[in-house]
Amino acid sequence: MDQISAIVSPQRLKIFIVSFVITFIIVSLQLVGIELPHFTSPLPKEKVDIFEQILPRLKVSGNNFSLKRSSQFIRNVHASGPWDEAHAYLVVDMDNGNVIAEKNANYPFPIASLTKIMTAIVALDLASLDDLFTVSEDAASQIPTKIGVVAGQQLTLEELLHAVMLTSANDAAEVIREGIDEKYKSQVFIRAMNKKAELLGLKNTHFTNPQGFDSPNHFSTAEDLAKLTHYALTHYPFFAQIVKKEYMYLEKNKYHKQFDLYNWNGLIGVYPNVLGVKIGNTEAAKKTSVVVAKRQGKTMLVVLLGAPGILERDLWSAELLNIGFKRTSGLDAITVTDEMLREKYATWKYWN
Repeated sequence: MDQISAIVSPQRLKIFIVSFVITFIIVSLQLVGIELPHFTSPLPKEKVDIFEQILPRLKVSGNNFSLKRSSQFIRNVHASGPWDEAHAYLVVDMDNGNVIAEKNANYPFPIASLTKIMTAIVALDLASLDDLFTVSEDAASQIPTKIGVVAGQQLTLEELLHAVMLTSANDAAEVIREGIDEKYKSQVFIRAMNKKAELLGLKNTHFTNPQGFDSPNHFSTAEDLAKLTHYALTHYPFFAQIVKKEYMYLEKNKYHKQFDLYNWNGLIGVYPNVLGVKIGNTEAAKKTSVVVAKRQGKTMLVVLLGAPGILERDLWSAELLNIGFKRTSGLDAITVTDEMLREKYATWKYWN
């Protein structure tokens, strides 16, 4: 008798009776045709891709610039000077898109720090000039071209863009990438660079880093770079202001140490009214340059890829500008010599 009482305790008997009654009620209701509500656990929410939220910031508007090649285009212009040793080049009338001279303009090559044109405009799309970015250990360790940012210190986007576009600072470019990825809590920056290229119709361009380091999947063409440069100069006034500066001094403040930022575009101050834009240098890309100049109301753009040295890069770019101004406006050539360029290079502190 004690064993039975232990097995069928009052608590267990109560549970049995309640379960029986509930089951009886449910079966009875179903027999008379009454549907009971179905209770299911809520489905997990789909993970939101933050990149979809930033796409409107990358939109492209008023992009009507296209390159035009005349049926009377002189195809052997590229063979008329030492600049034919370069991997590729393109001379474009920026006022109407007419191609004046070219070599391998649609062939993809490594482009080195010309990458930073895209880095700059995507940064302007995704952040504000007064946003503060904190320097990480990884950013501070970037090589080879750097301004020497210090881990833990902070710079504004405005300051970082001056460093990126004037001194071609790889450390500053990494601070921007990391800062914007942190802002959106996702690895969005490189995706944004490639999406912007797609939106601009740059069909032979792809990026894997914001600096321009050599990589099999990091490349562009002279033609794509011409289109990108035109868009950057005409749609980003702050960008256009930076790239024509010869020098920028960032004072020491509570956020960071002082910085001297020299523009390493050798033609600024040597060739008349150069408006920028960017130079580059890696082992695979060799010396690269995008130069824009304006003479007597005519604006000319030169993209030069794969020059063997800095002097050749700047001398050849000047000669290609001369070709453009001569053919479009009949303007006399501007003389740029080795000596003039060496004197300019000597004014750059920390450069050798």
